[in-house]
Amino acid sequence: METIQKLKENTAIFLPENGLKEKLNLAKKENRKLIIKLGFDPTAPDLHLGHAVVLKKLKQFQDLGHQIVIVVGSFTARIGDPTGKNKSRKPLSTEEVKHNAETYILQLAKIIDVEKAKIVFNSEWLDELSFSEIIQIMSNVTVAQLMHRNDFNKRFTENTPIAMHELVYPILQGFDSVKINADIEIGGTDQLFNCTMGRQLQENFKISGQIVMCMPLLKGLDGKEKMSKSLRNTIGLTDEPNEIFGKTMSIPDELILEFLELTTDFSLEEKLEIRKRLENDNPMHIKKLIAKNIITQYHNKNSAEQAEKFFINQFQSKNLEAKSFVTVMISSLKTESNQITLIDLCSLIKNDITKSANRRLIESGAVQINHEKIQNPFEMISLQKETKIKIGKRNFYELL
Repeated sequence: METIQKLKENTAIFLPENGLKEKLNLAKKENRKLIIKLGFDPTAPDLHLGHAVVLKKLKQFQDLGHQIVIVVGSFTARIGDPTGKNKSRKPLSTEEVKHNAETYILQLAKIIDVEKAKIVFNSEWLDELSFSEIIQIMSNVTVAQLMHRNDFNKRFTENTPIAMHELVYPILQGFDSVKINADIEIGGTDQLFNCTMGRQLQENFKISGQIVMCMPLLKGLDGKEKMSKSLRNTIGLTDEPNEIFGKTMSIPDELILEFLELTTDFSLEEKLEIRKRLENDNPMHIKKLIAKNIITQYHNKNSAEQAEKFFINQFQSKNLEAKSFVTVMISSLKTESNQITLIDLCSLIKNDITKSANRRLIESGAVQINHEKIQNPFEMISLQKETKIKIGKRNFYELL
C-alpha cells in the first residue's frame, strides 16, 4: 500500500482508480516487470522542469525494477500534433527528428537510467503499415470520440479548420501502446486523450488495457501559462546553475508551493517543514531553498552554493564592485569621438531592447555610471576604460 501511495503522489489523473494495484499484483503473479510507456515527439531539442515532472514518475517505477519504454515519435513528429494548441503543429523533417531525438535522450539521462530504459522509434512499425492496415486501425475509433478531445472540439465550435491528418494522430499514438504492450502510460494532463486512446485500442486488439497516469502541468516563470519552450518561460535541465538560480528567484510567490511539490526532491517531512516556514518567513528565503535543490539535482551541491553566492553578489549586494561585469570593448562601440549621450551608449550596449525602452530605464533611475544614478538620457558620457555601467536591475558592464 505504501508503494502505491508513493507512485500516486502528485498524480493529477489516474485511470482506472484501482488499476495500479491490479497491474502490480499481475506483474508479481506473472513474475515479470511492468512496461511503463512514455511517448514523446522530438519537436524541440531542450527538456525543462515541466518535462521532469513526468520523468521523475518514470524514475520511481524504474527504481522499483520495472521496464521503462521510451517511444520516440519518429513517425508522428512528421505528421504534427496540435496538443494544447488551436492549430496544427508544424511537421518536422526526418533530419530534425533525428537531431532532436538524440538531444532528448542525452537529457533524459539527467533523471532516468537510460542504459536500463528501452528506447524505440514508432517509425519502426508505423512506416511498415499499408494504407489498408491504417484504415483498419482507424475503424476502431468514431468521429464522436475524436471530437471529445478538447482542442478539436474547441476548433470545431469556432469553425477553425481541422485537417484529417490531425485526427489520425492520436490513433497512431494509441497504436504505439498496442505494439509495445504497455501496462502503464505516463504523460502530462494535456496527453489524457491520447493516452486513453491507447487503452481503448489495446482493448479492441484484445490486449489488457494500459493504466493512464497524467501528471500536472508545471506553470512557467510567468505563473500563468504551462512551462513551454515556445512561451520562453522555462527552466531548462541543461541551463547553467546561475541561470537556474536566477530564474527560480523570479517566479511569482504564488508559484512557490507548486515548485516545491513538483520540482524539488525534498522528503515529505522536509516539504511539510518548508510549508510551515512559508507562513512566517520571507518568500525569497524559500525560493533560495528551492533553487539550490533544483541545481543540486541537475548539477551538484557545490554548484548550488556557488550560484547562491553569485545571486547575492549580483542582485542583492549594494556593493557595485562585487558584481560580475560583462566586458564591453570601447573600440566595438564605433563612435566618432570619446563622448556619447547616455541613451546612445545604453542602446549600443543593451541592444536586445528598443531605444525607447532604454530611455524609460534611464528616466526611471535604473541606470548608473560608476555608482552615480543619471536620469538625463542626453547627458554626455566619456568613454573611458574601467567605466562601470548598470542598466536595469541585473545588467552590469565595464568598458575596456
